[in-house]
Amino acid sequence: SFFSRGGKVRWQDFDQDLYVGATVVRPGQDPYARNKFNQVESDKLRMDRGVPDTRHDHCRHKQWKTELPASSVVITFHNEARSALLRTVVSVLKKSPPHLVKEIILVDDYSDNPEDGALLGKIEKIRVLRNDRREGLMRSRVRGADAATASVLTFLDSHCECNEHWLEPLLERVAEDKTRVVSPIIDVINMDNFQYVGASADLKGGFDWNLVFKWDYMTLEQRRARQGNPTAPIKTPMIAGGLFVMDKDYFELLGKYDMMMDVWGGENLEISFRVWQCGGSLEIIPCSRVGHVFRKQHPYTFPGGSGTVNTRRAAEVWMDEFKNFYYAAVPSARNVPYGNRMEMKKRLGCQPFKWYLENVYPELRVPDHQDIAFGALQQGGNCLDTLGHFADGVVGVYECHNAGGNQVSFRAQVLLRSITHNQAVHWAG
Repeated sequence: SFFSRGGKVRWQDFDQDLYVGATVVRPGQDPYARNKFNQVESDKLRMDRGVPDTRHDHCRHKQWKTELPASSVVITFHNEARSALLRTVVSVLKKSPPHLVKEIILVDDYSDNPEDGALLGKIEKIRVLRNDRREGLMRSRVRGADAATASVLTFLDSHCECNEHWLEPLLERVAEDKTRVVSPIIDVINMDNFQYVGASADLKGGFDWNLVFKWDYMTLEQRRARQGNPTAPIKTPMIAGGLFVMDKDYFELLGKYDMMMDVWGGENLEISFRVWQCGGSLEIIPCSRVGHVFRKQHPYTFPGGSGTVNTRRAAEVWMDEFKNFYYAAVPSARNVPYGNRMEMKKRLGCQPFKWYLENVYPELRVPDHQDIAFGALQQGGNCLDTLGHFADGVVGVYECHNAGGNQVSFRAQVLLRSITHNQAVHWAG
C-alpha cells in the first residue's frame, strides 16, 4: 500500500478505493445511519467527478487578477463519510490554481476513527490536526486558522464540491478590501442521489426572530437593478456560515470566533452581526459556486446541549433591546447561560443593532412597538400555535413546548401576531 510510503503523493495518485473501501456500508445496513445522507451513493462517486458549471455565462469570460494572495483552506470534520471528505479536498486541489492554495488544513474534531483524517495527510498540501477531545465547529475552526500560514482564510464544510474558478473571484474581492467577508453561491448536492443542482442567484442570507438562518429572495427592485450586471457582488445581511473567505488579520482583529459557543449553530449569525456592526461587509459572489450536501438532520450529538447557547450569546452581545423579540419567540432561551463578550464590542467601536436593521437588513419586519406583552396564549397544557403555517394561514391549538413557533404578541387593539411567521388573527370572542 502506498499509505506506508514516506513523503506526499499527488491527489491523482491517492488510492480512493483503499481509503473509502474500509468504511463502506455493508449489505443490510441503513445507508443513511452514519451521516444522514445516502453514503452508498456517495461512495460510488469518483473523488474527482465532474459537476455541471452552474455559473452565469458572463462569468466564463471574466479575467481574474493574476496577482492574488494565496489562501489556507480550513476544513473541520467529525465522523464525516470518507468519500464526501475526499471529494471536498480533491475538488479544492483540482478546481483551484495551484499557487492560490497554500495548504489545506483538516481539523479532525475527535472523530471515532483517527485514520479518517490521518490518511488524507499523505496528499500534497494537506495538513491534519486532530483534537484530543470534542471541541465543536468554532473552536476547531479557530485552531485551523491559528495554524494557517497564508494571509487569507477559506473556510469550507467537509461535504462540499468546488466548481470551476470558484476561488479567484472570492480572493479578488478580499484582496481589494480586507474588511470584506465573501461567500460563494451555494449549490445543492442532493442528499439522496448526490446530483449537483445549481442554486438561484437571486438569494440573500437572512434570519427570523427565532434567530434561525433563512434564504430571502431579493426584492423585484433589487433583481431589476442587477439585470445589467448579473455578476456583481451581492451585499447580504447574513452568510450561511459553512463556506466563506476572509483576510486572516481581519479575522483576528474581529476576535476570531466566539470560543464559548458549542458544537454548531448560531455562529453564522454572530459573525455576521459582528462583521457588519464593526465596520466590515458581507458579500455573496455570483461567479463563485460551491456545492454543499444539505441534510435534514445532524448525524452527530451536541455535547452540553443545543445551539440555543450560541444564539443567546449572539443576541445578548449584538442585538441590544431587540433581543427581547428573540426571547418572545424562544422563551426557553432566557434560561440558558450565555457568558459575556461585551468588551470586544466596545474595543471595536461597533454600531448598535438599530443601525444594522436600518442600513443592512431593512427588509426584516420588526414587531410593532405597540405590542405590550409577549408570550404564548395558553390554557392548561395547550397553546395557540401557528402549526407551521405562514402569512394568511390558519392558527390552531397545540401542546405547549416553550421553544418558539407558537409564540404570539398581544396588542392593545386585541390583535394577535406571530413573532416568527408574521401571522395576524383578530380576536373573535
